[in-house]
Amino acid sequence: MKRNHLKGLLLMLLSLVSLYGQAQEVTYIHERDIMNQFTTMETGAGILSPAWYYNSLHKNYQRDANLRNKLAYRTDVMANTSKEVNEAEKVDSDYVERAKVEALNIVSRSSASDLSWVLEKKKLDSKMLLFDKNINHIVSCGGSSSDYRNWRNIYNCFETAIKITHESYQDLGMRKREYLAIYQDIVKRNVTLVKQLLYWNSLKKGKRFSENNTRVERNTSNTVIASDAYRRWQAAMAVDGFSGAKP
Repeated sequence: MKRNHLKGLLLMLLSLVSLYGQAQEVTYIHERDIMNQFTTMETGAGILSPAWYYNSLHKNYQRDANLRNKLAYRTDVMANTSKEVNEAEKVDSDYVERAKVEALNIVSRSSASDLSWVLEKKKLDSKMLLFDKNINHIVSCGGSSSDYRNWRNIYNCFETAIKITHESYQDLGMRKREYLAIYQDIVKRNVTLVKQLLYWNSLKKGKRFSENNTRVERNTSNTVIASDAYRRWQAAMAVDGFSGAKP
């Protein structure tokens, strides 16, 4: 029984090996009719077969199948595509040039290359420093804490405007115009503040004199007093160009 069982297993293995060998030998089956139809559809060459099949069921297709091949469409597509090559290259060149220009814009408009800030920083800093000193004199000259807060807010607005202008995406010309506009506004605000300080200070002195019932004795003329006051006003504002006279 064991010997018969082993013989059966051996025959089964041999049959499997034989079938595997036959499967490896058969790679593909060439069908001439299918090949003819394929070449007719792709290039227009060849003859549709079997003829009886197409004459019976696809006679209209058989009549002009060679003319309706894909080769003509491929040729037409290639011709139209070649016409677009020059236009595509032109578009590509335009984009490359635009990218170069924009790269230069990014470099010139970045805060790292802000030459206007290098030129205008000293002027702006000096005016902001003077403006800050005058704001700090508000309370001592007779202004209220509310007046101080209002002017301090104006000062903070100028600081923010300068910072935003320095960090903004602008060319050098636009930045310079913004810096000059801010500078002029600081000067105007400082002039207004100095006038207000003088007014508050005069009220404070008048109130003190009235409370003490003190009489002011003048040792100098009105002209000298006015001239000295005008020079002090110029020094407080530190605005160049208002007078040619030197204190």
